[in-house]
Amino acid sequence: MLPLHVVVGVIYNSQDEVLITRRLKHIHQGDLWEFPGGKVESGETALEALNRELQEEIDVTVQQTRPLIRITHAYPEQTILLDVWQIEKWQGKPYGCEGQKMVWCPLNNLLNKRFPVANIPIITAIKLPNKYLITPEPRDKKFFYQLENCLDSGIKLVQLRAKELSELAYCHHAEQALTLCDRYQAKLLANSSLEIAMSVGTDGVHLNSKRLFADLEIPGNLLVAASCHSLAEIEQANQLKLDFIVVSPVHTTASHPELSPLGWQQLFQLTETANCPVFALGGMLITDMEIAIAHGSQGIAAISSLWK
Repeated sequence: MLPLHVVVGVIYNSQDEVLITRRLKHIHQGDLWEFPGGKVESGETALEALNRELQEEIDVTVQQTRPLIRITHAYPEQTILLDVWQIEKWQGKPYGCEGQKMVWCPLNNLLNKRFPVANIPIITAIKLPNKYLITPEPRDKKFFYQLENCLDSGIKLVQLRAKELSELAYCHHAEQALTLCDRYQAKLLANSSLEIAMSVGTDGVHLNSKRLFADLEIPGNLLVAASCHSLAEIEQANQLKLDFIVVSPVHTTASHPELSPLGWQQLFQLTETANCPVFALGGMLITDMEIAIAHGSQGIAAISSLWK
């Protein structure tokens, strides 16, 4: 049986708060908070259903959207496909047309509300930026100057990737990088062991393919990501309930010429199997952002194009 196709709208106000509504007590997942939306009727496109549902539920007219994330979740009684769109322009004065409670919620307070389990990856996607900087090897003193330039330009998510450093040198570099990231309110993930990430106090850890299949006990206070190149690795990431993943290589890269590029269509097929946000990696340029998002990605991950 096909999953129930449900469209969801993520709407912001001028204070960068997100609109959430409370499900009525007598319906499925009743009394939990959610993002407004509803099921796609026969003969409707997703965007037609989104516009209709938001008009019926909160009296809002959609003017401009972009894809955010698609999540398939199996409840005991029903499998659903949450087709989530970010509403970039809208008209109206929202209110609960069906008698449901409605609030504007600050991003940092979303996880303090009780949502259906299927909504948790949506919250993660809302809070993540669309650019994920992966650092090159830190081979000279210019490294930290350039990292600060990137942070000053607006980068909010960084992976410290330094395969050539010893564990001790990596810790020293991670401590300095974390100080810079904290200054700019950016998140730093350590591409290292879980033990190093926790000892340094980084915001999270990025698992390579080997660590992805290791027997890990991941603490709940860390942002955890992983590199994935296949369906099996994505399924493992789903099993671990990771916060996000990086899928690569979309294009041929000089760093991994032995890997066959996925291309956009295969990237989309892989993002459809992921239960978390996905960044596209492999020859990505800033100009690829729109097409990456259109093919199911949160955005792009890159070394050279974001570092420069």
